[in-house]
Amino acid sequence: MCSSCGWPVCSEECEKAPAHAGECAVFSAARVRFQPVEDWTASAPQLDCITPLRILLAKEKDPDRWVRDLEVMETHTADRKERPTWAADQVNIADFLVDHCKLASRFDKDLVQKVCGILEVNSVEIPSRGGFSIRALYPQLAIAAHNCVPNIVHTILQSDYQVQVRAAVPIKEGDALHICYTHSLSPTIVRRDYLAESKFFQCDCARCADPTELGTHLSTLKCSKCDNGVIMASNPLDNEAPWSCTDKNCGFKTSGAAMRKMLAVVQAEIDQLDVMEPGPAAIEQREAAIKKYKSVFHPRHSLLLSLKHSLAQLYGRVEGYGLDELPDLLLERKAELCRLVLSTLDVITPGDTRMRGMMLYELHAPLMFLARSEFGAGLITQEKLKDRLQEPIQCLAEAARILMREDPNSPEGITGRVAQQSMEQLKASLECL
Repeated sequence: MCSSCGWPVCSEECEKAPAHAGECAVFSAARVRFQPVEDWTASAPQLDCITPLRILLAKEKDPDRWVRDLEVMETHTADRKERPTWAADQVNIADFLVDHCKLASRFDKDLVQKVCGILEVNSVEIPSRGGFSIRALYPQLAIAAHNCVPNIVHTILQSDYQVQVRAAVPIKEGDALHICYTHSLSPTIVRRDYLAESKFFQCDCARCADPTELGTHLSTLKCSKCDNGVIMASNPLDNEAPWSCTDKNCGFKTSGAAMRKMLAVVQAEIDQLDVMEPGPAAIEQREAAIKKYKSVFHPRHSLLLSLKHSLAQLYGRVEGYGLDELPDLLLERKAELCRLVLSTLDVITPGDTRMRGMMLYELHAPLMFLARSEFGAGLITQEKLKDRLQEPIQCLAEAARILMREDPNSPEGITGRVAQQSMEQLKASLECL
């Protein structure tokens, strides 16, 4: 606890940090003490006021920046008033700061709610140096519009939380900058529900409007009634529109509500797999889930693709499934999974993205091991081996180029350096052949 205000801080260093000075003075002057929390793994509503208060104090310190960068941000006040979070913010933040902290002469409750809206609609979740998630507000990044096929990427540097924004693909002068506010691999129905709930708008981008999701089939199911068609939304932009089989002779239909319920059930099952420790069971249970649902979902459906994405990373990295332990069949499986994910990313997140860089790094390993295995078995010549190793070299080169732009202390940044070293070593080994 801070020795001055009695509110929790991470350390003595944080107690003396400029970031804490403002709220420390407010709490000390108002003699508002922090009530003890027994379980810090649960939510602590008392802390909800900290970030809004810091923005309010920054407004006082630099009113010109407030007018220029923050006041113009969307808050969706009318929509937020219809949500339970509005009442919670009113009690935990607006009433607490204005009444209990005695700030009525400096800020009114409408302004406090406006700041809450700015944060809710425009902030991004980022990892902190301590390993937990925090909210950050980047006015320049917030300018970018949402699209489910983004053309820019951003990196948060953990050293100072500065944001770097780069073009993922070539962007012509005058073209809009697009960032994706939701998880790119989610199906349309999940993405649109998330955006409506958290960002207060209905996305109608080209990907959302296309039942095939630009040919990726991330939302497509197999028809259980016939073998000739697949099940897709009749109108993805209408939440109540029916889903039906593409074979006109089949006639199968189901409701959007039934589809949501089914997806939620399967997603909950997959979520249980995601919390497993990485080990043999993590691989085997994911493969079992894919087998279980292969007759339900299109092979590229988002739920199956998320399992395949995880498997692409697990093969070669867990006990009993190390790269040097994998038979050729499983090396080919890992390569197949990587290529499937990469071909999907080419459509929905084209260009130089973190996920692409990481998948390219994963792909190089099975390609390299398969080539060496075939050479060792006398199935290919030395010249053919050199040819076969060109693809893993290219994978490493592209992975290094993409990932070395990331924060050097992040998993992606570290992988980028490893990819660069591995590429140089592989090139050197070729010269010795």
